[in-house]
This record gives sequence, C-alpha cells and structure tokens, in this order.
Amino acid sequence: MLAAGNPTYTLPENAVRSGGSSASDPAIAAQELYRDLAMDNTACVFFFCCVEYDREKLGRELTRLFGDTLVVGCTTAGEIMPSGLATGSISGFSLSAEGFVVEARLLEDLATFSERQAGDIITPMLESLDNRAIAPVLDHSFALSLLDGLSVREEQVLSALNDALQGIPLVGGSAGDSLHLRDTHIYFSHQFYNNAACIILINTIYPFAVMSGHHMPASAEKLVVTKADPNKRIAYEFNAEPAALEYCRMMGLSLDELQPASFARHPLAVQVGDNYYIRSIQRVNDDMSLKFFCAIDNGIVLTRMEEGDLVSEFEQRMQSLVEEMGEPQLVIGYDCIHRRIEASQKRLTGQLSQLYQRYKVIGFNTYGEHIDAMHVNHTFTGVAIGGVES
Repeated sequence: MLAAGNPTYTLPENAVRSGGSSASDPAIAAQELYRDLAMDNTACVFFFCCVEYDREKLGRELTRLFGDTLVVGCTTAGEIMPSGLATGSISGFSLSAEGFVVEARLLEDLATFSERQAGDIITPMLESLDNRAIAPVLDHSFALSLLDGLSVREEQVLSALNDALQGIPLVGGSAGDSLHLRDTHIYFSHQFYNNAACIILINTIYPFAVMSGHHMPASAEKLVVTKADPNKRIAYEFNAEPAALEYCRMMGLSLDELQPASFARHPLAVQVGDNYYIRSIQRVNDDMSLKFFCAIDNGIVLTRMEEGDLVSEFEQRMQSLVEEMGEPQLVIGYDCIHRRIEASQKRLTGQLSQLYQRYKVIGFNTYGEHIDAMHVNHTFTGVAIGGVES
C-alpha cells in the first residue's frame, strides 16, 4: 500500500459526494444520481452502472443534468453503492474543484494502442495538471483507469500508461456486463464506447492511499501451461493434458461444475517473487480449453490457491489503513466479480456490504483490476481518500 503524506493545506469540508439509484428507468436513475452528486463547483463525476440500462437514454439524461461537467463511467458486473453491494443500479461519486484537479482523456481503438500513443496522451495531461495543480503533482496525484473488460488489451495498455506516468500510482478496473461476456462499455464526455479506455489524473490536497490485495493463501500444488494462445487468453493444455480436465482433477470437480461459482472458489495464481497474482478463469470452451480474464502464456506455472477469509482480510486491511491515515471520506473500489460470487456462495454478502458501507466504498465489480502496470484478478483494489483532520 502506498500513501501520500498529509499536505500542508487547509482541507475543505464536503469535497466528496457519493450516491446512486436502484431505479430501473435510466432517466429516473440519472436524476437520482444527480440529486446525490451535484455540487456548485464540481471537478468530475464518476458513475458505474448495470448493463441493463438503455445506454443512449442514460447518457442523454446525464448530459442534460450535468451539462459541461466532466463525467466518466462504465458498465459493471455489479455495483457498490453507499449501502453496499447492489445490482441493477447506478452508483457514483463526485469530486469538488476545491479539493481536486482532474485531467481525463479517452483512449480509442485499444487493439492498436501503443507505447508511443501512451506518451503522446500522458505527457500533455501531466503538463496541464502541473499548470493547474493545487498540490505538488508527483507526491499528491494518482491515476484512475476504466477499460473495456472484453478488449483483451489490459496488459499492453496498462504497461504503456504506467511507463508514461513517471511514478504516479495507477489504479482502476475493467468494465463488466453482469457475466454476459458480450458487451462492456466505457463512458466519456456524453457517450458510451467499447474497445476503449479512459485515463483520469487526479491531483488533490487530501491524503490518499492506494491498495490492492486478495485473501487467498497459496498451496503447494502446481500446474504448467503447456499449450496456450496468449492473444486470446486461452489455455488449451495443463501438464500436456486438456486444460479443463486437468483443472478438474486438481480441484476435485466434475466438468458439470465448471461454472463461475467454481472458478471463483478455486482460482489459480502466478507467483512473482513472494507474491501470488490470481489468474481468474472466465469460462470453459467446448474443446476443453479454458478462457481467462487475465494474461496466460505457454510455460507459466500456476499455483492452486486455497480458500481464505474474505471478510476478515478486508476488515483488517481497512483497519490498518484507518490507523495510518484516519477515517476515509471515500474509498474508490474496484472489486473482482469472483470475490462477489464467492461472497454470495458463502453467504457473506451482507457482512461484506456492511464493511463497504462502513468504510464509504463506492465502485463496481470488475472483469479485472488495475494496479500500476499490472492487470490482476480476485482482488479488492482501490484508492482511499482521507478526510479533514479533527
């Protein structure tokens, strides 16, 4: 976890607002979101919405209500509201210009996005942020990313952006579509896009902390990827056997059990140093291959992860954060869809929702989480923004 030191500035009260709506009508949902988030001097509005909304109608109403205010957002695999975990809803937060300076850009056509393009986008953003900054940029800024969760381009895009950001921490999530795996969208400047991403730079006079982690310990059992298509994130073979069959053997599952709930409770991970980064399985294909949400390649060794205590790990993490920086006024949360599925299977949704409500988490369930140059799975990744010291 990284933390910015407390700036020597007078911190304004009520510089963050959060809210949302469970209305099924997108126009009503937009109006209720506006009621919760509107401020006199808004730097930016963020929202996260269910894929069932009529996007054209929702976008039109958001434009009418928020006018020229910068609004960014995405579709989700589930929302995190002020009341906790939700579905069929829209959640969001707004940042006041008194405490935040925001620069945002749309990245179109991710299939051809390059390292050079990242520099061409980030360099002028940093220059503009530096000209407008209300605190030293390198010490008091972070970047947020929203990215089409079906683009299969997270690793390349995040690596390029991270290199261009000159040490500014990058945190984000991949847009979802409630596990339909068909249609994920990013919203930027009055319009929804697919095959796109949004990068947002935020300079703030508030203390903040970046976090990313999961709750699962590693076992001693391993699988080797012996045949894969990295471009499609498909593993055809583990240990020279059909991937689905070898996965079932290791996990003690039948082929009929290869559903999202099983993938959520029985993940595999790549070890890098002392850390384990989970590679979540998206689905099983007819040829017994496995499609992953995250990068996969020939020769990778995958470790079987054991079930941990999802609720206790998150609570301990947040308690440590509060001890370090005080109570947050907002936690921007990117929460893997497999964590949500696991919580539902273990009947922990209520407890997790209470914790998210307690620590003021606003965000969504993702198809992958972003931390600096890495695209990871099965984590809660986010940014906690501190409040005014009493």
